Amino acid sequence: MESWHSESNTPFDRTKLNFIKRWWIDIDKTNFFIIFGIIIFGLMMTASSSPVIARKINVDKFFFLKKQLIFAFIAIFLMIAISFLNYEKIKIVGLFGLGLTIILLVAVLLFGSHTKGAVRWISVAGFTLQPSEFAKTFFVILNAYVLQKYYFSKIFYRYGISAILFLVIISLLILQPDFGMTITFAILWSSQLFLHGLPFPLIAILMMIACAGGVGAYLFLPHVEDRINRFLNTGEKNYQVERSLDAFVNGSFFGVGPGNGMVKKYIPDVHTDFIFAAVGEEYGILTCTLIIIIFAYFITRLVKRAIEEEDMFVYLALCGLMIQFTMQVIVNIGVSLKMFPTKGMTLPFISYGGSSMISMAICFGLILAFTKRRYHRDVDYGNVKML
Repeated sequence: MESWHSESNTPFDRTKLNFIKRWWIDIDKTNFFIIFGIIIFGLMMTASSSPVIARKINVDKFFFLKKQLIFAFIAIFLMIAISFLNYEKIKIVGLFGLGLTIILLVAVLLFGSHTKGAVRWISVAGFTLQPSEFAKTFFVILNAYVLQKYYFSKIFYRYGISAILFLVIISLLILQPDFGMTITFAILWSSQLFLHGLPFPLIAILMMIACAGGVGAYLFLPHVEDRINRFLNTGEKNYQVERSLDAFVNGSFFGVGPGNGMVKKYIPDVHTDFIFAAVGEEYGILTCTLIIIIFAYFITRLVKRAIEEEDMFVYLALCGLMIQFTMQVIVNIGVSLKMFPTKGMTLPFISYGGSSMISMAICFGLILAFTKRRYHRDVDYGNVKML
């Protein structure tokens, strides 16, 4: 009896498991299955909303679905691979990733393709990429590392290096120009500074600079002025937004059924920027509400995990990734509901798009890496402690 009691208290030795089993034990399975479920639903929406767009450009009706399937497989593989990384390797990935995306942002200005008065895309190995999408995640990671490393240093080192990184990136974005992405980076950067403990006088200065930048963009960037005027002027109709609202009305509570929606015939970007309108029409307002609840639940889990974190790097990085994801969800849904001016921002894993899919896979892979359970074995005493 005594021998049985001794064996039953023997700690579970994870060192005897292979790396896949250890990963599966430690991974946050709820987060993993939420992400996997969203990807599957996104493929369903691409299959439903893209054939009409494909016919308009004279390609196979499953052209977009086939490409999105490839992106999805790459995204899942990349997300799982990144989730294996430890914190030190994540810092290295952030450094090299941001360096590479800065090089690509420069290349965009030199060799990128012009679309609607801006140059934001570049072809790499046969794929069209938007480097700024990838830069967001890597910036969050590297900025968190810089703020942690210089936490006890003088104020110049504490915030100066972070500010230089930020200014380099937004300078390249302004040259494109991409005002919406510039605002996104500004929010991510200022949020991490605030969570890091930025003194109030510096917060006030940043707020004044942000206000001045917003006014300047409205006065000197015609496309920004046009979007804001369309949003504020109730007498002037925004065709895409109006059709989006009609889709929600047509779908009512239960929707018209998969593939039966009409909004995809009128909005050119329904499979990307206005995918939420297609969801509302085909699956109904109740399904839209369920999607919002799932996103909110996922975000709440991340907030709870970040609050419990004692490592400043993990805390700042996880909060930054959570804010990045939250902003993308809120803006995409808000544009569809006429709550914000139109902005080309996709709904994570649901909208069509390779850059969006892969960049969000990197983001979520890092989230999975940060939210894994961590164990430390004290071999001398034979006990296991959860960190």
